[in-house]
Amino acid sequence: MNDLIKEALDEYFSDFKKYHLIILIAFTIIIALIQVIQSILVSKKIEKFKNDLKKSEIKFSKYNQLQVQALGDLYPQLAELLLHTTLVKQEIDKASPEKINSLTEDWGKSFRQVVESYMLKRYILPKDIKTEFGKLVKHLGQVNAYIKAEQKMSSLFATVNDQVEFMGEYEERKDFSVELAKLKKEGLITESITEINKLQTDIEKYFEKIE
Repeated sequence: MNDLIKEALDEYFSDFKKYHLIILIAFTIIIALIQVIQSILVSKKIEKFKNDLKKSEIKFSKYNQLQVQALGDLYPQLAELLLHTTLVKQEIDKASPEKINSLTEDWGKSFRQVVESYMLKRYILPKDIKTEFGKLVKHLGQVNAYIKAEQKMSSLFATVNDQVEFMGEYEERKDFSVELAKLKKEGLITESITEINKLQTDIEKYFEKIE
């Protein structure tokens, strides 16, 4: 009797060990499959991240390149405007009518070039530089109105035998004088020189950062 019970138990535990082994193997295989699948998914995510990063770097690089090009174009134009503004400040109160006309013409051309370039390139400019540039353009608009008034006034005069002679109409002279008095503000030209210098310094700092 005992032998039968022992034999039955041995058979039962033998079958249990087989099932247990099968379950263990199956469980191991499932775990391995899960790990493989996770590894594949992670690899795909990493690859996607790398691709997105590469696209982002290309996009940022192109954006940076456009900024550098825009600022590289604007800087020498600002330098030229600074030169003409300085000459106007130094000469306009003592120059001949012909010289004033030449000074104001040159300043006007430089002013229009800077404003046109800014309007075309402002979309790509760094935020802080774009803000400062906008302030400068607004201020230069006032300077432009004043310089045009000076130009109109000087057009009424001419140099004859080294003497400045009035050649216009007195009514025009009166009107131009009133206009000039309204537009000629103390420190207007000096302030524009300061603002141009500041903007040039900001652009120089930008280039120093990307070296």
